[in-house]
Parts: sequence; C-alpha cells; structure tokens
Amino acid sequence: MKGSHDSSLVVLSVLIAIFASYGALTLNERLYHNGFIHPYYWVALASLTMGLGIWSMHFIGMTAYHVQAPMSYDWVLTIFSVIPAIVAAFIAFWFAYEQKRSPIQLIVASSVMGIGIATMHYIGMEAVVVEQGTVGYNYSGVVFSVLVAIIISLVALYILINQPEKMKGLNKAIIASLLGIGVASMHYTGMMATYFDLDESMAHMNHNGHDSIEILVISVTVSVICIVLFSIASTSFERQLEKRLEQYDHLTNLPNRKMFNQRLEGFERAQDLGLSVIHLHDLDTINHKYSYQTGDETIKVLVDQIKLAYRKNFSRRELLIYRISNKKIAVLVNEIDHKYKLENFSKELLNLSKTNMNYGLNISIGLSCKPTTTQSANQLVEQAYAVLNTKGEHLIGQYAMYTDSLHREGLRDRLVERLRLIDYERELVVKYQPKVVNQTFEVSGVEVLIRWEDEELGFIPPNQFIPAAEDTGAIHPITLWLIEHVCKQMNQWKECGIKFGKVAINLSNRTLSEKAFISDVKNIIEKHHINPHELEFEMTESSIIEDEEKALSTIQSLRELGVSTALDDFGTGFSSLTYLRRLPIDQVKIDKSFLDGITNDPIGRQFLIDVINLGKTLSLGVVVEGVEELEQLKIIEDTAASELQGFYFAKPMSSEELIKWYEQYYSKKFYNKV
Repeated sequence: MKGSHDSSLVVLSVLIAIFASYGALTLNERLYHNGFIHPYYWVALASLTMGLGIWSMHFIGMTAYHVQAPMSYDWVLTIFSVIPAIVAAFIAFWFAYEQKRSPIQLIVASSVMGIGIATMHYIGMEAVVVEQGTVGYNYSGVVFSVLVAIIISLVALYILINQPEKMKGLNKAIIASLLGIGVASMHYTGMMATYFDLDESMAHMNHNGHDSIEILVISVTVSVICIVLFSIASTSFERQLEKRLEQYDHLTNLPNRKMFNQRLEGFERAQDLGLSVIHLHDLDTINHKYSYQTGDETIKVLVDQIKLAYRKNFSRRELLIYRISNKKIAVLVNEIDHKYKLENFSKELLNLSKTNMNYGLNISIGLSCKPTTTQSANQLVEQAYAVLNTKGEHLIGQYAMYTDSLHREGLRDRLVERLRLIDYERELVVKYQPKVVNQTFEVSGVEVLIRWEDEELGFIPPNQFIPAAEDTGAIHPITLWLIEHVCKQMNQWKECGIKFGKVAINLSNRTLSEKAFISDVKNIIEKHHINPHELEFEMTESSIIEDEEKALSTIQSLRELGVSTALDDFGTGFSSLTYLRRLPIDQVKIDKSFLDGITNDPIGRQFLIDVINLGKTLSLGVVVEGVEELEQLKIIEDTAASELQGFYFAKPMSSEELIKWYEQYYSKKFYNKV
C-alpha cells in the first residue's frame, strides 16, 4: 500500500533542510578565519546543525506521510538514527576543511557521506512500527535513493571545497537552497521506494499513528533553529571580539593607538584639549629579572592608578585613556581648565606610583595643551614626545609641559650633528658638587658633573646630550677626556694644598662595555700620578643591566686597580636585594626621591632608615643625595648614613667656585654649626 503526503508539511520539511544548510554554511565559513575559537568547535557545531536538520526534515516528512494504518515509532531507533546524519555532516565539513583536492578522495568522501545520510533515512524507517503490517522496499528504488544521496553529497563537498570563504548572503542562500532541496529529494526518493504491507482488516482504518512523533519533531525543529541562531550569535561574537582586539590592548583592556588616533582626529576642532603621555621606565629590567608576567601585573597596577587619578581630577565619565605603545600610555582631556587639571592629574599619578608601585617601575610624564602649546590636535603627540625625549631619564618621577625652547633643544639630529664637531676643551664644562660626612659634616669628596655649552644651541643639559652621545658612541671619548681633565684638576688642588677626598665620576653603560676602558683608565692614572684610592666611579643599575656580564667584569677590574665603585640613584631602578649583594661595589647612593615628603611622612621616614640600614648590613657606604632642607638633615643625621649630598650644602660649582666655597666652609666652621 502506498500513502499520500501533506503538501504543507512537505514544504516545511524542505524549509527546515534549507534553514539547517544555511546555518551550517555560515559555520563552515568560520573554519577559514584565523579566529580565537578553535576550528574543532565550528566543525562540531556545523555537523550538529546539519545532522539535526537532516534528521528533523526526515521525521517532518514522515509526519507529512499518510497511510491508512495506525503507526508508532521505536524511540530507541528514532533517536539512534540521528547519529549517521551527524557523522555524515562531520565527514563533509572536515573533508572541506582539510581541502583534499584528490578526485578519488572526493568520491570516497562523498560516497561515505551519502551512505551516512541514506543510513539515517532507513534506520528512521525501521523505527516505524505498523500495527498488523510491515514496511517493505523496492530495492531498485533504494539503490536509486542511495545514489541520489551520494550525488547530493558530491555536489555539497565540491561546493564546500571550492567556495569555502566569502560567501555573500544571496550566494549562500542559493547554495543552501540547493543543498536543502537535494537532501529532501533523497528522502522523498526513498519514500517512493517504500510501501506498507497491511492486513486487510486494517486497510480502511483512519490513520492517526503519527501523534507520538509530533512532539519529538517539534522539539527537534526548535533545537535546530536554536542551534542555528546560536551559531549566528557565536559568529557575531567572534567578529566583535576580533574587532575589539583590533582596537583594544589585550593586557590592559585600554583602547589602543588606532582608537587614540581616531579620537584625536575627532577632537581636531576642540578648543580646549590636553594630552598627557606617560612613559614607563625600567619595564625591560622587571621582565628580565622577574618575569614577563610580573611586568604585565605591574602595568595593570599602573593602569589602575591612572584611572584613579583620572576620576579624581576630571569630570568626564568616559575614561579617555589609551595604551599607545608597549611603554607609553596616553590620556586625553577635553575640559575647561584642562592645563590646570592635567598638572594636578600628573601630581596625583606620580604620588600614587611612588607609594604603590612595585618592582621598581618608574614613570615620567610629558604634557601638551591646545591652544596653549599648539593650535593643532595632531601636534599634541609630537610635543608630548618631545618633552619625554628631551628630558629623558631626568624626567623620571616628574612631569613637564612642552615649551618651544624645549623642542628646540630636543632636536636629536642637531645634537648628533653638533657632537661630531664638539670641542672638548672649549665647550664641555665640568662642575663639582661636594659630599660631607654625616654628623661631623666634614667634606669627604666631590661628584663630577659635566655640562655642554654649544656655540649654536647654547646650554645643553646632560640628560639631552648624554643619551645622544651614548647612541652615537661619542660618550666613550668624552668620558676619557673627563677622567683626564679631573686627574689634572686633582693635581692642581694638591698644589694648592687642598684635598677634597674621593672624586666621583659617572660612567654610562656604553663606557662599561668598552673593551679598552680599563687599560685607558690605568694609563691616565699612571700618566698623572694619581692615587687610585682617590678616584671613585659611579654607575646606575640600568647601565649595569644593559650588558650585565661585561659591566660586572669592568667594575671588578676597576676595584682591582684600587678605584672605588658606587651604585648611583639606588631605589629608582631594579633594586633587588640579591642583585645588590653580589655587585662588586663599595657604596650606594640613595636617590633624592626617598627624601620627598619625609618630614611629614612617618612611613616614608622609616622606609629611608630601613634602606640605609640595609646598605650598612651589606657593609656598604651609604650616601644620601638630594638633601635640601634642614628638617631633612635632622632626620638623616640620626641614621647610619655615611655621607650626605645636596643643595643644602652646595650646588654644583666650577673648580674655582669650589675652592672658594671650601675655604669659606671651613673658615666659618660651618660644618660644626649644621
């Protein structure tokens, strides 16, 4: 006996097949994107969508089929029949993803897929239970339906392999329609090969045997729709995620340089606009000595501090904070009194970073404002960078606003050009700043400082010309000239009967890495008959870390010559206890930043005392730099510090000024009155 079909349900079954095909093709596209969701996820979801679609189409088609006999379904076989459909779909999508171009492989894969679809169909048919009857097949029709399934699979795989990407909406809808109609055609071809052998007593009974399956069909259909909608949502989510990662920094979740440039362009017509560029110092040191994870966590702490300072000083709810490079964070301000607010923000941030920052990360801040420093929003970046580049390490722990003179002095190309023409004797100026013994305040030594007075550019601070000299290699001959100049000066002081104690000279990382430096120093000392114990060389932590092995070897060789060594600016760089203990140094110089606010800060005062005691525990001399106030002096006087240095005693002076100061200092017995 043959049955008949409900045309409306037939149409519904075809639509379900088309809808599932469209969703599966959408998922298939995601396989070829270098996205953040693994391809296995898209293969599995596409297979599940297509398999359930085929299965749902089959049973909707069965619901559409009417035969004059009561029918029911074996639930185990009904549910089991979905597996071949999902496996067949998986084979199709995985084969397409692997892009196997061999014709034989294509035929084999499409045959396996077609047989899988046909298997699903006929297992589903075996799940049909006809009371007092059986289900039979015209086997030639069965073979034909299997061939239809294989041909459909072959076409589907060919389409997937040759058009896996960039399917436009209309094109994809057409392909999905062809696939959906093709899958439905296989089902209805199979139904043509099916007949029902019924007992004559059942032939005229009304058919109502599909009721039990309708609930399942409805639930499966809803599931297919939900899966397709979920797949579309997943695709949309991944695209949004990719877009966000193109526009945001993944570590801090701050907008990146691209977003910053877009916002800056949007502010081109703004009347009041300010920019703060925050530069991160010593980040490489933290990554090298601790770990990159520690460096990342330190950056996150700084970002939280920036947000806190932003909310305290600016009224805008939207945080205009951007990570524009690995070591730079930008803050935009579009408010009235933006210059005043930017400066307050900078002070707030510096205070937060000094009190809460870990692992020695330091910052410097360059500021620029429209219309104060420029009329163009785009020039704000150039100006803020000029501040940072010009002031360099001397801006650490500070902020500065752009000025025209700063820009003029900060032209690196000009500095490099002038360095090639520098006349050491006429243009380089040597200054000396005394150090005194703690408590007795007797002069114990001087620190040598170098300045450059160029004929064209005028006075150039060391924080501008020394980095340029290091980059070009000019720093080494300048250092040798300085050492020889100081040795000559020491002999002149001796002739005058004046002894200033140890004379300290700063060394850069480039000098520490020079192979001939030790022999050059030895030759200069011997040439001018200088006692090596009267010389001291200072170097910063960062200069040692740049080429640690070579630097440590150079420092050790200097000590073997009899020269003292000191670690300068202690506390502004890495400052690891283990690292400090193994350095071949005689003295540490505590940076002046430790003295900021100690007169009103008991915690800061105790911290300074602990650091001094640490140096003493390691049998090192401890020099406290930056003493400028009597209140600071009174606090330090009661500590274990060895020596003091700062404007309270004397500013950097020429040799002639130093001699006059020395005579006045002792004639007035100033050191006993402090």
